[in-house]
Amino acid sequence: MELKISQAELSKALSFIQSIVERKTTMTILANVPLTAEQDGQLKLSATDLDITAVVKVPAQVTSEGSTTISAKVFHEVVRELPDRDVKLSLGEGERLNVASGNSQFSIVGVHSEEFPSLPGISIEPSCVIKGQQLLEMVQKTVYAVSHDETRFNLNGVCFESAKGKGKGGDQLLRLVATDGHRLSLIQRPVDGLEFDGSPIVPTKGLTEVRKLLDEIGDQDVKVTLSDGFFVVDTGKAKVSMRLIDGEFPDYNQVLPKKDGVSISLPVERFAQALKRASLMVTDKGKCIKLDFSTGKLKLSSSSPELGESHEELELDYKGEHLSIGFNAKYLLDFTSSISQESNLVLKLSGELGPAKLHEEHDESYFGIVMPMRLA
Repeated sequence: MELKISQAELSKALSFIQSIVERKTTMTILANVPLTAEQDGQLKLSATDLDITAVVKVPAQVTSEGSTTISAKVFHEVVRELPDRDVKLSLGEGERLNVASGNSQFSIVGVHSEEFPSLPGISIEPSCVIKGQQLLEMVQKTVYAVSHDETRFNLNGVCFESAKGKGKGGDQLLRLVATDGHRLSLIQRPVDGLEFDGSPIVPTKGLTEVRKLLDEIGDQDVKVTLSDGFFVVDTGKAKVSMRLIDGEFPDYNQVLPKKDGVSISLPVERFAQALKRASLMVTDKGKCIKLDFSTGKLKLSSSSPELGESHEELELDYKGEHLSIGFNAKYLLDFTSSISQESNLVLKLSGELGPAKLHEEHDESYFGIVMPMRLA
């Protein structure tokens, strides 16, 4: 194996690969990154923890083909400190990778590529084409609501569902849903050609890696599939596969409000800023912010023995009965930060203890459900 490659491009690829490399494992080889120099002018880098797998391709001037595996951490640290110029890589005797750039030379101990396990799910070829920005939006607007309680493993990911739009010949829709038991986020968008059965659950860690890829490519097309127990995303330059969570997603329809209840419109930015200020007077993430709705105004209040108390009023077009309801401010802020700050937020309340529904004005294809907290 012998090739020349850009330091910046190689460092960028290694930075992405690093986050997937398995660090705590009985299989020490998984801490390595397989490198394959291909005759079509690219270096292929791979990584897996056996649940999430990634393959990244970087353009290179390949003199001779070959492959090896090398410590991902060591290789990344070496390449990151090299000057921003071409790097020469060659495989020497004793499975040592020679790295040269300017006056710097390294010889790093490697392990033969045949000792590395096969890459789970990476051979699956996705066929459905979707805009990268659309998939990124759908992931960003749901992944924040995922549970991080490892004992509730079926909530540790985002549920994917295929649905039909309303009316005859409605669009084929992709629906993503996430919940942690206290709040829920649901978004659906038109996506043609993505066919799968059931309600597969895609793990958060894998979606976090996909977000990094989609951030890089802008509005380019990507290919995706849900097949053979894996979710696979292919951008052309990089491909990620992740094993689906083996569990059943709860029936979230049970927590969706059966009636709309009281509907209130609020300017997103002003409401979010008031929530942030009220949050300053609570010390625990589970402590509640009290919202008092009365004719023409909303009063936000919070208090804690350690810090003090806060009161603030917002004017709004509300003519219903007086209503006091408590919420975890973080849940409301997570939703408001995911929509346009220049728009209006529609808050639909089902009494003091019923679930609240939040959505951006004129768009109910993305909404959040937040369970209220009991007021003392």
